[in-house]
Amino acid sequence: MNSALRGGTAVNPIYFSSTLMWNAALPELFQAACTLGAQGIEFWAQQFESRDYCEGECLRLMDEYQIEAFVHSKTWDLNFASMNRCIREASIREIKASIDLAGKLHAPEITVHPPRESLCGELPFYRELTYQGLTELLSYARGKNVDVSLEVMEKIPKELMTSRRQIQELTRDLFPEFSYTVDVAHCDDAAEVQDFLWKLPRISKLHISNRRGSKYHTPLSDGDFSFPELWPILEDSHLPMVVEGLDRSKEYTMLYENMKYIQTIKRRV
Repeated sequence: MNSALRGGTAVNPIYFSSTLMWNAALPELFQAACTLGAQGIEFWAQQFESRDYCEGECLRLMDEYQIEAFVHSKTWDLNFASMNRCIREASIREIKASIDLAGKLHAPEITVHPPRESLCGELPFYRELTYQGLTELLSYARGKNVDVSLEVMEKIPKELMTSRRQIQELTRDLFPEFSYTVDVAHCDDAAEVQDFLWKLPRISKLHISNRRGSKYHTPLSDGDFSFPELWPILEDSHLPMVVEGLDRSKEYTMLYENMKYIQTIKRRV
């Protein structure tokens, strides 16, 4: 059983992913967190480049609003198990830069997506590259006093880390050195969510969104999961929950509707 499930008071800080306000300025993110009662924000490192966010301003706003931070590493276009050496090296550099950002923001951890196969069918090759990359990233993060939380991925072709067994096979002796992020939308059903919570050690947080078949990260109220039924399982984990999704609009409708829906669920259970 995950240590976070043993005893204590059920406290689940609610964070939201900065991708739910993709085109927002930094102050808007913090104003939304304050308005919505969120305890923290998981900042996608990509936005610091794409939206030209300033680390110093972010630290000032974190202090002003008393908002905590997680950092999500860059992921798009990256693959540190690519069969192309230059892609592997560039991916490691970008993830290290994301770790640097986490250190500067005093984030306790960084979420990292595992790598993928370039071509299906050469698993030993990709396993070795994955282990090499994980070893390098873990060592680098330790030097920055940042924990690495590997995200359990969705079950689609070429993904290497979608189950506890695969995680153990790929991390080898490093398995207990990482923490792990369970993404509800990447699970097939509530039973799988609960199985991860009971059997995967060192889970650091949950990513919460819904899914409709193969469409991932839909609003909490729209998808295959019944969150009113799932909520007691999530609450019993005693883990922080990060509301996820991608919204490029300036209305941020998905974020506001998700946070309102969470309050509705809490009143029901």
